Amino acid sequence: MVPSPFPLHRNCAACYRPPMRTLRLASFGVQGSIGDGLTPDIVIDFAAAFGTFLERAPVLVGRDTRQSSRMLHSAVLSGLMSTGCNVIDLGVCPTPMLQFCVPEHGAAGAISISGGHSPMGINAIQLIGGRGAYIEPVVGETVLDIYHARDFSYAPWNQIGKVSRLQDFSRTYFDRLAALLDVDAIRKAAFTVVIDPVNGAGSPYIRPFAECLGLRLIPVNDVASGHVARDPEPRPRNARQVAALMQHIPADIGMISSSDMGRLSVVSEIGETASEEYTLPIIANHVLAKRTGVVVTNCCTTRTVDEVAKRHRATVVKARVGQAFISSALADENGVLGGEGNGSVALPEFNRGFDAFLMMGLILEAMAVRRATASALIADLPRYHIVKQQVAGETHRGYRALERMAESTEWREDGTLSNLDGLRVDWPDGWLHLRASQTAPIVRIISEAETIPVAEARALTAARLLEHLL
Repeated sequence: MVPSPFPLHRNCAACYRPPMRTLRLASFGVQGSIGDGLTPDIVIDFAAAFGTFLERAPVLVGRDTRQSSRMLHSAVLSGLMSTGCNVIDLGVCPTPMLQFCVPEHGAAGAISISGGHSPMGINAIQLIGGRGAYIEPVVGETVLDIYHARDFSYAPWNQIGKVSRLQDFSRTYFDRLAALLDVDAIRKAAFTVVIDPVNGAGSPYIRPFAECLGLRLIPVNDVASGHVARDPEPRPRNARQVAALMQHIPADIGMISSSDMGRLSVVSEIGETASEEYTLPIIANHVLAKRTGVVVTNCCTTRTVDEVAKRHRATVVKARVGQAFISSALADENGVLGGEGNGSVALPEFNRGFDAFLMMGLILEAMAVRRATASALIADLPRYHIVKQQVAGETHRGYRALERMAESTEWREDGTLSNLDGLRVDWPDGWLHLRASQTAPIVRIISEAETIPVAEARALTAARLLEHLL
């Protein structure tokens, strides 16, 4: 395999997946471990809280392929129907496709049942608003209030909601995607593409996607078996299977996604496993060449995005980490493009959600229109080096530790401090971001610089201070 010159997670601690909290209730929905955290009774009540908030308006529901999702699906239907909501059931449906369908079918909102990038044993129900974006945090807090107060508006026996099935929704989705892209150029290029949807919700749809764009598809892990085939995060270490396959089968590009089709990373035609950090810059470099404007990203995404935006005279707006915050900022700023360094991109003119099908289409369009290889698209980007680490510590202790670090200047030297989301320090040659995780008892550390030693040194200094304060 050709060594990748792009940001890698060089500290072994970055490969460690700490146990998630057993249950997490948040404004976006509820997430937790199946069996000892996320149970059907909790899901029923949370769905009832959402149904109460929507005041019996129609709701879409979709799920992924995890074994637990079928169980949670029944609980979600029960909770929504109990409050008088009519449910339009899409069955197995990738989250971005569900988000696309919400305004398309005039629904008041939707619930996606999906573990996303989380490992087996973890699942979630995610709340989607009427415009197809994750509900804004302030709205989600209202749903949480209803849930905690158990102030549900249950319907009488003769007003209980009904369930109907929505058929062929993917056809409309792919038709609209094809109308957005230069399909003629993509078809003329006749790309051979390896796609790995990790046996997730995208598995039934990668063939229609390939047919839509005239691709020769080589599928990997495309059986909706109920078990994800690998770590669902689309990081370089999880792209090795696709990269190894591409050493023996000539293909133009490899693409691996999360199990909900919300995140994507690529493998070039020469076997480079590009970091998930480069999905947004590759697409931004293509989209902004046609239409400049505002790009929204979070505080811990590679500076390559800023450099690409500068190249096209676009503006970058930083938001807090999370799809809900990116979507909200895109609406506020009338943004052209949004995304995060975890391999996620949203294009509001098509879909307000992070959409891997859209990402794949835009990358293939860029290759076709520019007559460039995948490795050439990657090589055209400014390069930095990222180190991702974490320090164990409960969230409340992490917050206090970061507050104390903000008061000190010694560790950050002459860097500029900001606290939009955790702590971020900027230097001319890089940046450092520290943030208490909401899903695991850790503080995340991300350091980016022009050289690996500088990025590692700054991350190590921050980690040692955090360990002392925690």
